[in-house]
Amino acid sequence: MAAVEKDLVISTCLVAGRIMIEGGSEIYRVEDTMRRIAKKASGGESEILATITGVLMTLDVNSTTQFNEIHRRGIDMEKINRVNQLSRRFESDEISLVELRHELHDLNQNPPNFPFLLRILAAGLESAFLMIIFIQVQAWADMPLAMLAGAIGYATSEILGAVSRIRFVQEFLGALMLGLVAIIGVRLGLGQNVNYVLIGGVMPLVPGVPITNALRDLFEGNLLAGIERGVEALIVVFALASAIGILLQFY
Repeated sequence: MAAVEKDLVISTCLVAGRIMIEGGSEIYRVEDTMRRIAKKASGGESEILATITGVLMTLDVNSTTQFNEIHRRGIDMEKINRVNQLSRRFESDEISLVELRHELHDLNQNPPNFPFLLRILAAGLESAFLMIIFIQVQAWADMPLAMLAGAIGYATSEILGAVSRIRFVQEFLGALMLGLVAIIGVRLGLGQNVNYVLIGGVMPLVPGVPITNALRDLFEGNLLAGIERGVEALIVVFALASAIGILLQFY
């Protein structure tokens, strides 16, 4: 295989891996997808090292090793699903390697997403109904305020996330905003139990999927990625707890 072809294979695999990691995929799934693409394109074996901060790959001892750095991470199952679909189409010869590279580049530049207002509404609904599930009490009077608090907290975190790479800041301020809404709302008579509202409102910000994926990575033997993802999730949890704790001190 020519050097140019090897570079195309490696760069295609790296883009696929980066998109999946940015979408919150488990590391073993990332490496498996990249390895399948490389196997189909080159017919040979590949060496891959993937973490949540970067992806490293080489095809053989005579090829150049390439590295892609990962700056932003989140949870986007649609991006992961799209990459899986494209890799399967490539394996079944429905698209060529060049077409796969083009589709992945387009997916990276124009990621599918729901409208911002719809995501805020979904966060509010999540807060309202998860509040009922977690507290096991039919606190219907607190649902509207929990919905409002969750929506505002999520919107604050998303807006800050677009301009800042520091997860602690966006999660802390998001929790601070939803906490203020909850406390002020209860004092104005819009809700009855501030604890119930806070439990529901913070749910859209809780890193449930990253914690689960961290454990899965650890169980799969990807110790570095598991520890990285776990520490990042703990930092987010600490930010949420700190913001809510500070507000409750003055309630």
